[in-house]
Amino acid sequence: MKLALVGAGKMGGAVLTGALRAGVLDAAEVGIYHPDEARRTALAAQYGVTPFTDDDIHAAERVLIAVKPQSFDEVAPLIAQRSAAYISLMAGVSAETIARRVGSARVVRAMPNLGARVGLSATALAHLPQAEGEDVAFAERLFCAVGTVYRIPERLFDAFTGLAGSGPAFAAVFAEALADGGVRVGFSREVAQGLAKQVLLASATLLGAESPGNLKDEVASAGGTAIAGVMALEQHGLRYAAMQAVEMAAKRAAELSRADER
Repeated sequence: MKLALVGAGKMGGAVLTGALRAGVLDAAEVGIYHPDEARRTALAAQYGVTPFTDDDIHAAERVLIAVKPQSFDEVAPLIAQRSAAYISLMAGVSAETIARRVGSARVVRAMPNLGARVGLSATALAHLPQAEGEDVAFAERLFCAVGTVYRIPERLFDAFTGLAGSGPAFAAVFAEALADGGVRVGFSREVAQGLAKQVLLASATLLGAESPGNLKDEVASAGGTAIAGVMALEQHGLRYAAMQAVEMAAKRAAELSRADER
């Protein structure tokens, strides 16, 4: 078996679905492991892959750990083997800690964000030196199937969480605020929400081809409506608030990482 998936929550399931759809994996090459036999069988049926027993997990070539960090202490002894490569989706659990608990230093740590559900993930990737070249290449193929991969030092994972991991929540708050503004100037809630979503979807697509500053300048013509609105955003500190949001989220991620490592 090319890959054993341990746990299949929203993120693990999104990565598996994307990899199968993109042809990075074939269903016959994948097994799902869960300590509970009924849950294991149900998950395997859901994704059309093989249910893995305790013995099967120890024969897997690579293991994708997609459990919650607080469950890792319980799961680690069940999946530990010295010959496998491990790819972890767990937030706050370092690659060194994973290696120590599973008995293999072939560890790649990955952090996708919510965009994986729609094939638009930003995924951070780091690995221990002992991870073989093909281990890292396999992980890149896996996560490129659900978006874009960023190779960054593991020390920046908390910062990545602050921006990419938490960013969808910040964007959602801004979309909600735009809709509230629409209601304020006379639109129904339904229409205002639809307009706010469409504006952000179109803006995200446009940003694929140009920088944020250029897009803003293109819309904000001299003496026009957009520049008047941009001035209001600056007066009320939107730029500073967004920067602070990323910084505070990154700090909180670091606090949680330290707690999980204890």
